[in-house]
Amino acid sequence: MKYVLVLDVAKGKSMFLLSSSVGEILFGPIELIHNLHNFQFIDSKINDLDIKNDLTVVMEATNIYHKAPERFFLENNYHTIVFNPIITKKSSYNLRKTKTDKEDCLKLANLFFKGDIPINYYNHPDIFVRLNELSRQYFHLNDSLNRHKNRFKDLLHLCFPEFDLCFKDSKIFELTALNFIREFPHADFIKDKRIDALAYNMANTNGRHINYYKRKAIKIKDLAKLSFPGVPKDSNNVQNLQQIVDIIISITNEKLSVESNLIALAKQTAFFDNIVSIFGIGDLSASLIIAELKDISRFSNIKQLTAFCGLDPTIVQSGKSINFHGPISKRGNKYARRLLFNCSRNIISLSAKLNRDNPLFLYYLKKKQEGKHYYACLTACSTKLIRIIFALCKDNSNAL
Repeated sequence: MKYVLVLDVAKGKSMFLLSSSVGEILFGPIELIHNLHNFQFIDSKINDLDIKNDLTVVMEATNIYHKAPERFFLENNYHTIVFNPIITKKSSYNLRKTKTDKEDCLKLANLFFKGDIPINYYNHPDIFVRLNELSRQYFHLNDSLNRHKNRFKDLLHLCFPEFDLCFKDSKIFELTALNFIREFPHADFIKDKRIDALAYNMANTNGRHINYYKRKAIKIKDLAKLSFPGVPKDSNNVQNLQQIVDIIISITNEKLSVESNLIALAKQTAFFDNIVSIFGIGDLSASLIIAELKDISRFSNIKQLTAFCGLDPTIVQSGKSINFHGPISKRGNKYARRLLFNCSRNIISLSAKLNRDNPLFLYYLKKKQEGKHYYACLTACSTKLIRIIFALCKDNSNAL
């Protein structure tokens, strides 16, 4: 006889149900908080019944909340399955729309014994788990950095709107510009300063000679004399600007540290050389792709990998009309999808200048000639790129 322990996972707690293949409820449904005492309590119940060898632990992947019970049961040698909630969603329709935690446990148990839940659980090697942890930290820091940079631009426009004329585009976020505006966060502070003092601040940041920055210092001071900021120099926004500069510098340093660790770890995998050989993909992009796709060899065909990334087309039917090439599902890994989109854009941009025979660039031109929108072309190129990556990793070969 087979048994299943079902967990309906929520934040910090789960509803537990132990059932047999003949429908007998051996334990629960009972709600327990995620802690060591309760996990050991469940473990002792199963050991008392002596059914561990015939038992499968089943739970949905629920953000990060399933991680604690998953870790406990895996470390205690239980056959554990964590599956995609989409499987439950597809099978849970009913006219009355009854949904309670106890009902959900019973539904999961029925799905398992009907064979609708995959019985094989792929446990990723530790290196891919660590890479994914670094990747998610990288994306978090990058998104946070972008928000603070936007805030920095707003405050800078209030305190010294002409400053971006001296440090154009991304140079305004370089350490030289950030250190300068941290010391002189308002145009009125610059008007009375000597040119040597302004130049020394910039030279001291990167070790250049002071004469190198004198011309820029003169330009900054001339602009400051003409400037009329939106706030006075004693405004709270002046201190806010200094705080944002400190935050940007701190996050940038943390991001660089994560990048170096990510690349060093990704180089130890079998797929790094395959992916980095693609024209337009550098060490960081290749490392992030590996971190999000993890062990690519676990996918038996390209359709599985495409669906994992949420790049598979949806099928739309209305009457006799069927569109097999609808918009992408966007149900998969959003980080992988974003990576592939950005990599495709970089490859196309570089190919237009340096390598116009690149297959991805030629494919992009073909889609443009078909009259597709720019973003639709890039999405199609993302799908082609994932096919290239899959083929290279499966064959353990490098791009020409």
